[in-house]
Amino acid sequence: MKYDLTTQVDQCLMEQWLSTQENRHIATGHVGTHLDTYEKSVIPLDYITCPGILWDVSDISEDREISLSDIENLPIPEHAFLFIYTGRSEKEKYGTADYFRDHPQLSNELIQWLTNQPLRFLGIDCSGIRRGKEHEPADRLLEKNGIYVIENLSGLNQLLDIDVFKVYTLWFDDPVATGLQCKVVADGRNYV
Repeated sequence: MKYDLTTQVDQCLMEQWLSTQENRHIATGHVGTHLDTYEKSVIPLDYITCPGILWDVSDISEDREISLSDIENLPIPEHAFLFIYTGRSEKEKYGTADYFRDHPQLSNELIQWLTNQPLRFLGIDCSGIRRGKEHEPADRLLEKNGIYVIENLSGLNQLLDIDVFKVYTLWFDDPVATGLQCKVVADGRNYV
């Protein structure tokens, strides 16, 4: 079974937010499920498919930062897509103030550790791996190491009982935008 993990965006909410932005084109790239490319590096076509694993931190993500000690003993396959399931997209509707307010985040130590892992993508079901002014530098650090952050995923709970699965990620290149709209689909069969 295939699962579309792309967040459906309420067009009215999107238009309200876009009307407040200085550069509508740049802002549109950061709506809904998207990957951040602040360094404007070229994403290799091989990244379209990869093994996926899910890390469930939904029991702690609203209480504190997700730390390196929380990920101990998680085997990461080569060229993987690591999904971080916080549960935020199930608790709050995408586009509302509560969805973005104090969203779960990864510790800086964990982000640094992830730079040395065999990842292609790091996906999360909230609006970023860090908040505020720390958002962009965290994404840049991973991108410089060939890892792209994909934000605002949904439906990750459907993958809780699958060890390793196949992931298809499609994105739309844009020479200017720092956020690229994308579609992420997981094949629920165990990855072989």
